[in-house]
Amino acid sequence: MAETSSAKKPTLNDQERDLEQQAFIEFQKADYHACYQTLQKLLKTQDSNSKVLHNRAVVEFYNSDLRRYDQFRSAMIQQTGLVGEIRTVEVKDRESCAAYVNQAIVLYHFKQPLAALKIMLVVMAHFDRLDDYLLRRAGIFTVHLLLDTNQPKKANRLLGMLQNRLGIQVYAILSDSDEDEPLIDNESRKDISELQFEEFRKEFRLILIRSNLLNGKKNMSIPLEDTSEYSILKGHQYFLGNDYQMAAKELSKQFTNEPVSVNRHGEDQNTILANNMGVIHFSVKHYALAARFFQQALLFDKSATEDTSTERVEGSPLYCVGATKRPEILYNHGLALLHLQRPKEAFECMLIVLNSNHNNPRLWLRLAECCIMVHRQEKQAQNTSICHGTVGCGVHRKYVLNPSPKTAVPEGDQSLAIPATTLEFGALCLRNAVALLEYHEPELIRQTESSDKTVAWDKVYEGVPCNPSLPMKLVSFNKLKCAVLAAYSYVLNTLGEYSLALKYAKQMLTMKDLPQSYLLLSHMYAAEALIMMNRPLEAITYLEPKFITELASDDFGMRASPHWNINSADAARSVMHYNRAVVSFLIGDYEQAKIAMNSCNHPLVMPYLKMLNVYQELLLGNYDKVQLLIRYDTPHLI
Repeated sequence: MAETSSAKKPTLNDQERDLEQQAFIEFQKADYHACYQTLQKLLKTQDSNSKVLHNRAVVEFYNSDLRRYDQFRSAMIQQTGLVGEIRTVEVKDRESCAAYVNQAIVLYHFKQPLAALKIMLVVMAHFDRLDDYLLRRAGIFTVHLLLDTNQPKKANRLLGMLQNRLGIQVYAILSDSDEDEPLIDNESRKDISELQFEEFRKEFRLILIRSNLLNGKKNMSIPLEDTSEYSILKGHQYFLGNDYQMAAKELSKQFTNEPVSVNRHGEDQNTILANNMGVIHFSVKHYALAARFFQQALLFDKSATEDTSTERVEGSPLYCVGATKRPEILYNHGLALLHLQRPKEAFECMLIVLNSNHNNPRLWLRLAECCIMVHRQEKQAQNTSICHGTVGCGVHRKYVLNPSPKTAVPEGDQSLAIPATTLEFGALCLRNAVALLEYHEPELIRQTESSDKTVAWDKVYEGVPCNPSLPMKLVSFNKLKCAVLAAYSYVLNTLGEYSLALKYAKQMLTMKDLPQSYLLLSHMYAAEALIMMNRPLEAITYLEPKFITELASDDFGMRASPHWNINSADAARSVMHYNRAVVSFLIGDYEQAKIAMNSCNHPLVMPYLKMLNVYQELLLGNYDKVQLLIRYDTPHLI
C-alpha cells in the first residue's frame, strides 16, 4: 500500500519538515498512534495540505488494523473525486498518485479488479516521475492486477520496466544463496529497511515466476522450496508442460511453511490446492473426480470466508473482504458438471458467475449448452416407437402413430429473460454471445494482421477478454464462433425461427477452414430450415451425395464428444442420407429416396428410418406392409 511519501514540499518550513520526517519514521516502525499524533501537530499549520490529509487517513486506517475501510474509502474519494462507476481517470500531478493507488487497492479487495486497473494504468503513466518508494508498491500491484485479469503480456513488459528503473538483477532473483550479488542496487533501496527489502524481494520473485509461466516460459528455474507458494507455481509449470501426474504430486506435498489462511494472508491455501487438483483431473477427462475436488474447494472457501463476507463488514480487515474464490471455482465446477451430463446443476453454477463476468462470450455459450442439453435429455426420454397405441379391437382395431415433434411455444405469462433451462433462454444467451463476438472480431483481425512491435506496454493487445478464462486469440476465437453459430442455428430451428436459423447456418459456411463436424451441422441446419420454409428444392442442394461421400472420418473421431452420437464418418453419412431421403420424398423423387434409405446403415438412424419406411409404404398404398412394420416394432400392441 502507498502509505506516506518522504518527498518534501517547498511550502514547508524546517519545523514542518522535521514533523513530516518524524511521522514517516514512526510509520515505518508501525507506531501508528505516535504517527497520528505527529500528523495532527503538522495539520495545525498545514490543514489544507492534501498530502498530509491523505497520510493521516492512511495512519488512521492502519491504526484500526485495516478494519475501517469504509471511512478510508471515503477519505480517498475526497482526494481523487472518483465516485461510482469509473469511466475516466485523470491524475494531474505526481503528489496525488498515492491516493489513487490506495483507492485502487480498496476496489481490488471489493472484487472490482478492472476498475482498479483502470486507475493504476493512469498512475503508471507517471512512471518516470514516481519515487522509488511508491513505484515499488504501485508497480507490483499493477502487475498483480494485470495477471489477475489475464493480461500477461502487459504484465511482462511492466516487469521489465521495473527491473530497469529499480536496478533489479534478474539473474539473481531465483537464487537462495546469500553470496550472490544483491537483487537491487544500494542506491535504489536506501529508503526501505532490510525487512521491507526482503518482503519486496520475495514478492517480486513470486510475481516474476508467475508472469513468466503465464507468458509460456515453461522451462524456467523455480526455487526448490517446499512452501505452498513455490509448490503451487511448480505444479503450474508441470501442468503447462502436460505432466499432470507430477503436477498433482507437487500439490500433494507436505509444506514447510505455516498454512496460508484468509485471516492472516487474505487467501486460503486449501481452497487453492483443491481447485488446482480439480483442474488437473478435468484436463485428463476425469470429470467426476474434478467435480469432487471443486466441491471440496467450495466447502473450503465457505469455511474460510464465512466470517469475512464480501459485504461491508467492519469487523474484518480489508484483505479479508473479497477473499472468496467462489465465482472462479463455480465456473470450473459448472464445466465439470456439464461434461457429466448434469446440465441443470451446471446452469445454476454458471448463473452465479454471470453476475461478475457478463462480457464473456464463452460463458454465454456454456449457459446455452446447458439449456440445449436439458432439451435433448427430455427429447431422448420420449417414446421412439412407430405406434403410440391402439383404438378399438378385432377388425376395428386402429393403430395410432406417434405424432411428429411440435415446435416449442412458451407460456404467455412467462418472461423469456428469466433464467431457466429452456431453449428460449438459450436463444437469448446465444444472441448475447453472437453480439459479443461481432463486437470483438474487427479489432481481433486488425491486431492479428498488424506487425507493429513498438506499441506502448499498456497498449499491447492480449486478445478477446473472457474472464475468468484466458483471452482468445484468432484460432480459439474462430472455434468459439463455430460453436456459437451451430448452437444458435439448432436452437432457432427448434423454436421455429427458420429464417434466422438459415442465416446463421449460411454464415457458418462462409468461415475459413471449417471443421468437418461443423460443416456437417451447417448443411443439416440449412437444409432443415429450408424444408420447414417449404423450399425443399433449395434444401436438397445442401445434401448432395458428393458432399456426403467426402466427409472425413478423422475429424469426427477427434472433435466429437463421447455423448454426441455422430462420432464417426459412418454415422455422419447415415444421418445425411436419411435427411436426403426425407427431402426426396417431399419433392416426389421416390427412387432417389429409396437409394438414400438403403445407404442408411448406422444404428443411430434406425429409430427414425422405421418411421420413414412406414411413410414410404403409406405413400405407395402398401397398407399390409404398414401393419406388418407396426407389429414388428410394437408386438405388445398386437
